[in-house]
Amino acid sequence: MDRMFRKLLVSALVIAGAANAAANVCNETITATTQADLDNLSGCTTFGANIILAETLTTATLSGIQTISGNLICNNNTQITSISAPNLQTIGGKFELKQLTILNTLSFPRLTTVGAINWVTLPAVSGLSFTAGVSSCDDVYISDTDLSTLDGINLTTVSSLDINNNLNLNDIEMGLTEATYQVAISFNGETQVSFPSLKWAYNLTFHDISSISTPILSVVNASYLLISNVFESFSAPNLTTVGGLSIEDNQDLTSISFPKLTTIGGAGLEVSNNSMLENFSGFPKLTTVNGAIILEGNFTNATFPSLTLVRGAVNIDSSEDFDCSPFNTLDSKGGIRGNDYRCEAASTTTSVAISSTAAPSSRATGSAVTTASGTASATSAATSSSAASPNLVVSTSGFTLSALLAAVFFGIF
Repeated sequence: MDRMFRKLLVSALVIAGAANAAANVCNETITATTQADLDNLSGCTTFGANIILAETLTTATLSGIQTISGNLICNNNTQITSISAPNLQTIGGKFELKQLTILNTLSFPRLTTVGAINWVTLPAVSGLSFTAGVSSCDDVYISDTDLSTLDGINLTTVSSLDINNNLNLNDIEMGLTEATYQVAISFNGETQVSFPSLKWAYNLTFHDISSISTPILSVVNASYLLISNVFESFSAPNLTTVGGLSIEDNQDLTSISFPKLTTIGGAGLEVSNNSMLENFSGFPKLTTVNGAIILEGNFTNATFPSLTLVRGAVNIDSSEDFDCSPFNTLDSKGGIRGNDYRCEAASTTTSVAISSTAAPSSRATGSAVTTASGTASATSAATSSSAASPNLVVSTSGFTLSALLAAVFFGIF
């Protein structure tokens, strides 16, 4: 009996040792230098640590593994051409690929869930073999690849989506409903961007885009930046609230439309250096800007028929004829609360709005100012004797402000 017991004990220890060895294989970070190292993991349905693909690999196949709890990383390998994982469904951590200059095949037909994608400098990767499609990923950063589309990545929610410097990327269409930190699409291949289901975002930035479609987007909590794009028109048909809106250096832009936008937050509104945008009346319902307004360019008309309150400064500079009187009126009614109001245009009419210290805008000095054809702007300081006086709008046509003051002086004396 003792001999039989000893045999059973030895067998149990051998089995336990094998089990522990298998557990260690499946739960300790590995740096694979050969395909044989990866083949040793084929019995691990779930791998509980990180898998790092070394610089010595020319191809890499992960067979059998369905879940990697940690990261899958391959960096600075100049000879690897293919990475595949036929059964892999989930990467809990990062899927990081950097500086893989001849990699041309990424085959992950069952992959649906990734913690974060970080792909940088994959100049030979032109497409993804992601049949099931990644539908869940918190953060995506893809830069300097040969991708022409992002087919295979179709997220519904994301924290950060940053796609940049992919020169052949012509199309991005994704079923995003919300982006909790940022969406930044920049310096790709004059990409067409479509987010037909996007309702809410925190930050949006678009550079060098040929078209943008966000038909049901209603709220952008922070900034919405449209900079150096190549589209001729832009519309945000259902946007009602944005933290800040900048439309800058879009040289082909001729029209903008924000038909439901009512409120811009503390980051304010800037429309500047859009050389073809001569007339923008696309803000029919905008009532409140909680920051500054900056309008610069060669526009002849900028209409804000519902605007009643600007909590920051207003700075308007047009190289063409532009009527500043609506802004002068807004200022005279106390609708401009910032410490600076300036409106300059190439106009033959000069208007000066003089505000007192008791004005609703609470500015210590009156700010003023539409100038004619490059004339320097002027500022009128309020005095204590005029503290109770209402705002005054002085409009002259056909003679200068100095002539007006001279006439008043000699009329009195």
